[in-house]
Amino acid sequence: MFDDKFFDDWLDTQAQKVMEKVASGEGIAPEQMMILMLKAQTNHFAHLDIDLRNEMVLLREDMDKRFEQMQVETAKRFEQVDKRFEQVDKRFELLTSRIDHFMIWSFATTISVGGMVVAAIKFL
Repeated sequence: MFDDKFFDDWLDTQAQKVMEKVASGEGIAPEQMMILMLKAQTNHFAHLDIDLRNEMVLLREDMDKRFEQMQVETAKRFEQVDKRFEQVDKRFELLTSRIDHFMIWSFATTISVGGMVVAAIKFL
C-alpha cells in the first residue's frame, strides 16, 4: 500500500519549509497550515502508539501474574478436594468394614437359630 517512511520524510520536509517561513515572519497559506496540523497529528499518534504499546506490555505482565496466581490457588483447592475425597474414602472403608462384620454376625445368627429350630423339630 504505502510506506510510512516515505510519507514521514515528505511530511518532515514540508513541515520544515513551512516552519522556515513562519520563523522568517512570512504568512502561510491554509494548505501550509494543514501540513503543520498533519505533522502535529502524526506526532500525537506516534506518542499514543508508544503509550499504548507500553500499556499493553504492562497489561500482559499483570495478566500473566494473575494467571500464575490463579493456577497456584486452583492447585491448592484441588489438593484440598483430594484430601476430602481421601477422608470420604476412609469413611466408606470403615462403613464397608462395619457392614461386613454385621453381615457375618447376622449370617451366623441365622444359621444358629435355623439349626436350633431344626434340632427342636427333630426332637419333637
